[in-house]
Amino acid sequence: MEESITMLRRILRVNRADQLLRGGWIRKVLSTLRLLPGTLHCQHLRDYEQDPALGNGLDLVFTVKHEQQHALNRIMRRRLQGGQSMKALGGRTPRPYRDGLLVQHALRNGITQKMYLQEPFGLDQSGLRLAVAAGDQVRIYDAGAQTTHIYHNPWFAQLHSVYFSADGKRLLVVSTGFDTVFEFDIEREVFTLVWNAWDHGYDVSPTGTRVRRGGAGRNATPDCLIVDDPAAWNGFGLPTGLTAAHLNNARYRSDDSILITLFHHGRAVLVNRADGTPREVLGGLLNPHGFEPGWRGEYVVTDTRRGQVIFFDERFDVKSVLVIDASEPAEGRAGLGEWLQNVLHLDRGLYGAIDIHRSCIWLFEPETRRRRRVDVSPDWAVQNVIAVDPQRVKNLDRRLDEFSEVHHDVIDASCLMDVGPVPMRSRIPWLRKH
Repeated sequence: MEESITMLRRILRVNRADQLLRGGWIRKVLSTLRLLPGTLHCQHLRDYEQDPALGNGLDLVFTVKHEQQHALNRIMRRRLQGGQSMKALGGRTPRPYRDGLLVQHALRNGITQKMYLQEPFGLDQSGLRLAVAAGDQVRIYDAGAQTTHIYHNPWFAQLHSVYFSADGKRLLVVSTGFDTVFEFDIEREVFTLVWNAWDHGYDVSPTGTRVRRGGAGRNATPDCLIVDDPAAWNGFGLPTGLTAAHLNNARYRSDDSILITLFHHGRAVLVNRADGTPREVLGGLLNPHGFEPGWRGEYVVTDTRRGQVIFFDERFDVKSVLVIDASEPAEGRAGLGEWLQNVLHLDRGLYGAIDIHRSCIWLFEPETRRRRRVDVSPDWAVQNVIAVDPQRVKNLDRRLDEFSEVHHDVIDASCLMDVGPVPMRSRIPWLRKH
């Protein structure tokens, strides 16, 4: 093990990426991850060749959580100057959802269209359907039928990610406000899977408060918060400062496992769909966001506050680390540190990195070592991005906000969110058998 640490330090020193070693991070990684001797290497985006035509055949579609990034920066700066650490940041009371945007940006000519939505985060596309996680609802825009289907459930709160299943029949969403992953059948409008972080050991908030789901025999104490009624949280769920895990992303790996990131715990985990068992793939991260499938069998994790992306092979051995450092932070954001919101595979080896403090989305291709900067408004808090073929799908050209709307209530027909009498059950039910 010491030999591996020495080798890794030497590689990182050569590449001037010593920031990875701060706080004993590399030892934390080694404790949860196997290293492939001689294969791990670190790259810098600044060393990639600039290509202003990279991705020109695509349109970007991305979500903007709010247009108050300047105000948020001022608040963060005051708190940091007051001696608070980043770990202490985050509200303690529910708040109203803010107005955000859904944006389509044509890379070939820079034309941008936008429409307003309630605090959108995640998005995904399947054929002519675009799914968006917005506040406490999931919206599916069907461009073929020109209809918007809106899905509700009391446990939906601060929805951070949404993904179609491979067959397009189900949606996987993260309800960050309740630290829970839900899957539901789109046509039948019922939950088919529930995974709650508190039930699997991720149940202590940064303040030291234990968070549990309600049930017989469970009572709140000064050190324990019982969550038994989603309506008590006004559709917002637990604010960031109270969530125990603050799940950021849940993505299908395959039919039998799910990729999940835990913001507060600094971990990327692989959840077994059959029994809900989490396997920690990587620890020691600083407020991670994305854990995504990449190009040609690889996977990527966004280490948000280190401003870097970590690449894995199919066995989840680390292949490389890319530091997103092609320019200095935008004016007014210097001193706030890095904040890489997410890194996602867009199209055939092309990736998109959302760089909040540089007010841009970086497009890059590791195989060709090319990059392109796509600037966005400094006021925009961009969350997620996908790429679409402008000749096949012209969603925003058809004005999604003019589609007719159909509302659906997703029901918990199998009582997957029901804890039940604690003494009678050794495991909380979470999966409905098909």
